[in-house]
Amino acid sequence: MDDQVQKALKKTLTLEDHFVRRFWAYLQERFPLGSHGLLIVSYYSSNSFLAQVLTHPERPLSYNIGSLLGAITLLCLFFHLRVFDEHKDYDEDRLHYPERVLHRGLVTLQHLRAFGFTAIAAELIISLCWQPAGVPGPFIAVLAALGYSILMRYEFFVPHWLRQHFILYTISHMLIMPLFALVVYSFATGRYPWEAPPWFWVYSWVGFFVTLNWEISRKIRAPEDEIAGVHSYSSLFGPFFAASLVLIVRAIDTFLVWLVGEHLGLSIWFTVSLIALYLVCVMGFVQFHRHPIRANAKRLETYAGMYIIAFDALLAFELGRRQGVIWEWWPQL
Repeated sequence: MDDQVQKALKKTLTLEDHFVRRFWAYLQERFPLGSHGLLIVSYYSSNSFLAQVLTHPERPLSYNIGSLLGAITLLCLFFHLRVFDEHKDYDEDRLHYPERVLHRGLVTLQHLRAFGFTAIAAELIISLCWQPAGVPGPFIAVLAALGYSILMRYEFFVPHWLRQHFILYTISHMLIMPLFALVVYSFATGRYPWEAPPWFWVYSWVGFFVTLNWEISRKIRAPEDEIAGVHSYSSLFGPFFAASLVLIVRAIDTFLVWLVGEHLGLSIWFTVSLIALYLVCVMGFVQFHRHPIRANAKRLETYAGMYIIAFDALLAFELGRRQGVIWEWWPQL
């Protein structure tokens, strides 16, 4: 749906509207299911396929009932992170973004708390029930991710100090991504997360760098869009250095993906595609550097979002093309 149409519909909402419509408007604004669904499919596929290749390189890759359960669990993990963020940032966001659905009272923190607890319950129940290898590997992996998310919710119990160190704040919150990758590993293999092979650990850190890249990109603003009291990387470092930082972080995660591809002996087209993807992002940097306007700042965030999905989809496609992909109800472990 067009952004202008979404904004128009959101403005017409009142407390008289059905809650389902109000909650859907909240999701469209803060947790769009379309883009998150695409992210889950690409992220889960790449990590699951990699886990399978590293543990059983002679077998074809597979989707199975565990893939569906794992993807649902991952979606719930991302959603409860959003709920945690809404709670910890509520006072500050209400001051700077009063037009949002939550801050207009159309959806409340109590509503989100209920949905968040439901998501957490689903994560725990699904992961506890899915034990294809007879050990609670998925449950342990989910517990680790949940435990770290609770630390994030309370900002590691040093909220004032952490918020004064903006970069450390961001890094500490992105560190949950390797734990999410280990959740996928355990769902895909049935094993404990600490049994993941070294090359899977390497790829798990790609998730850290690529989300760090997105977090920096979405907090780069044109000079006229800077908001007093709201942290941004463009205000902290200046527009040029902030955009350069995006390229540096993206170069790191591109290099890590390439290393994994080299270890697996993937085709030259995989490398060429990674380079092409990076060059598209360089184009966005050049556009913003030459014209640091709102549209080009938004384009940096768009490219970062596309990059998250594209490199995961690229690895999943290349592994699937080489190994073959089958559907089976129960995984062969």
